[in-house]
Amino acid sequence: MRKTLTVLGAMAFLLVATLAMGVENIPDEIVIKEAAAKQAPVTFPHAKHATELVKSCDTCHHVNEGMTADSKVEVQACSACHLDPEGDVPSMRQMSMKKNPFHITCINCHKEETKGPSKCNECHVK
Repeated sequence: MRKTLTVLGAMAFLLVATLAMGVENIPDEIVIKEAAAKQAPVTFPHAKHATELVKSCDTCHHVNEGMTADSKVEVQACSACHLDPEGDVPSMRQMSMKKNPFHITCINCHKEETKGPSKCNECHVK
């Protein structure tokens, strides 16, 4: 009985340690300031979205298909592709609700879920 409890305890410890390693790599908040010349920076509660609200990391990190909180992959900043994009890639510099990638992804989700900010000054706090 004691051996079984020891094994179960060790398994539980390893599970918690593994989960903690993935979660500790998730930034608590991200400040999106690349378009600050036009609008106030946005403080995005990344950890809350990653652990509670979004079902899959690749909902936002679309180039990292299948990524999870435990993945050990290098994640590029959104601005790497969306700051000065080429072709049909949406630009972070756009103010439009239909051309800015954050406005497209975030606000559409907030409207679908009927929670979260969906007006300019709710994200761009001055």
